[in-house]
Amino acid sequence: MSDLFDRLKESAGQVIAEVDKGGRIQSAISSLRHQMAEADRKRKIGLVKEQLRDLQGREAQAINALSAQVWALYEARTLTQPELISLCRNVEEIRAQIREKEAELEQLQPPPQPAAVEVRAGPRCPQCGVTVVPGAAFCQACGARLTGEEKPAPARFCIHCGAQLRPGARFCPQCGQGVA
Repeated sequence: MSDLFDRLKESAGQVIAEVDKGGRIQSAISSLRHQMAEADRKRKIGLVKEQLRDLQGREAQAINALSAQVWALYEARTLTQPELISLCRNVEEIRAQIREKEAELEQLQPPPQPAAVEVRAGPRCPQCGVTVVPGAAFCQACGARLTGEEKPAPARFCIHCGAQLRPGARFCPQCGQGVA
């Protein structure tokens, strides 16, 4: 059977050699084989990288689970390994330092200032100039019709710090937070 394959292979090689006298087909076949081998190699690299990322993620999850267990044992005061107890005490010290810095930061930041309320006179009558009641249809002094006036937009305030916002504002001028 091996002889049959060898003869078949030799015959195919002779046919290809006859058809491809300039060597173009052999070159093309060789190039295709090289490209296929390179594509296969890149596919295998991608697969191994994906498997490596998966294993690294599983490792991180396992370490997190381990640390959670150790911390739970430490808090329950049932942890007995001195090395682990030392590491847990270090975590406690760091947490205390974090709380100190948060308190320091809170004291350094100024308290939110209430927005200054702008006192404005109400709308004026175009006929006699008297200040009229906002939203009134007629002047209480001369009786002139006031329907052409628009009602002022209601005041808006920042939900984060309480500062008054200008009409159309997208950000608070006091704290810089976005407003709806």
